[in-house]
Amino acid sequence: MMKQALILILLAAVFGCTDTSDQPIPLTLEGIWVDQLTKTDTLEFLTLQDGSSLLNLKRGQQNQNGFAVPKIGSGLYTFSIKKDNITLQYSLSSYYNPTEYYFRQNALELKIGRFFDSENSSDVLTFRKVR
Repeated sequence: MMKQALILILLAAVFGCTDTSDQPIPLTLEGIWVDQLTKTDTLEFLTLQDGSSLLNLKRGQQNQNGFAVPKIGSGLYTFSIKKDNITLQYSLSSYYNPTEYYFRQNALELKIGRFFDSENSSDVLTFRKVR
């Protein structure tokens, strides 16, 4: 009896203390999303083998000093989603400053606050799921 109680307490502690950033992303969010207006910026929500999740922003390339480099803001972001907002942290930055943005999503459409310098001047960007 004592052994079973100890196991229950340990299980409750382990499952009760999980961080949401390591939670699997919803299946409806997984995949590739394209900006409805520009058709060039894409978001991809990734689940890693360790169970953590990342957002990959792909913006194409630009020419800089004769070299093709990714546009500013491209890359991986850590994220967490709560109700109507998403908290993002650019993973290539040494400055830790997670920032909240508006976020709404349904099966085929995602609306997110403008967190990068998009050609789309709207404060809220609309993405459509393509895969």
